[in-house]
Amino acid sequence: MSDNIVIKSVVGTCVAFSFILAGNAITQCFMTVPALLVDFPLPESPLHTNRARLLGRQWPLCWTMGNRFFRPISALGLLGYAYASYSVYNEGFGARSDWKMFAVSAAMHFTTIFHSAVNMQPLNDKLESFAARASDKELYEAETVARKWATWNIVRLVTPVVAGSLALWQVLL
Repeated sequence: MSDNIVIKSVVGTCVAFSFILAGNAITQCFMTVPALLVDFPLPESPLHTNRARLLGRQWPLCWTMGNRFFRPISALGLLGYAYASYSVYNEGFGARSDWKMFAVSAAMHFTTIFHSAVNMQPLNDKLESFAARASDKELYEAETVARKWATWNIVRLVTPVVAGSLALWQVLL
């Protein structure tokens, strides 16, 4: 690992970002979504429509924080790991073995960002639509969409853990 204090500081900050993102994903997958779905009525139940609309009204509260706080730290993690990879690579032959792990960490953060935009945002929009815009037929899939969101969110748990672990391993070597 580089002896450059700036690179070490950037990597340390990015490792913290990675594990903050992982903690958020744990909270969303295993606490928030299950709490919203407790005793969710079956689609055939007369209570289902009201509960699905409530889920749609509650959902923006769940993902607003992600858009305002976690999206920027995902981007900063990507940039920080890319900077560390580039800087260590440019230090010369003795440090070149380290740069690849930082590049993989940057790729993991890119994967998180790309997955969020391509796979998660449409689900966020669908969940939010249950508040008012969705038809009664679409409301039947409210619980399924929420469960799919939680399942897909596991990618946003794994990728930052891999990124942070690889970078931390490089720092500790």
